[in-house]
Amino acid sequence: MIRYLVILAVCGSIVFSAKSTKCPPNEEFQECGTACEPKCNEPKKMFCTFECINDVCQCKQGFKRGPNGCVRPSKDCT
Repeated sequence: MIRYLVILAVCGSIVFSAKSTKCPPNEEFQECGTACEPKCNEPKKMFCTFECINDVCQCKQGFKRGPNGCVRPSKDCT
């Protein structure tokens, strides 16, 4: 019984620590992020690999990666 409680506690702490990862503004933590994150001054990719980038902060929906982080493409991409 104690063994199961220890396993449950370890699994719970792993999940909690992964979910509490802090990301910069306009980014969010992804357990399995895309290898084709949208970037400023790059056209939208027609094809993208299904490769999973583990435990990464990526731009939120509607933002693109710029030299200083994730920005709104209509105003801040240069």
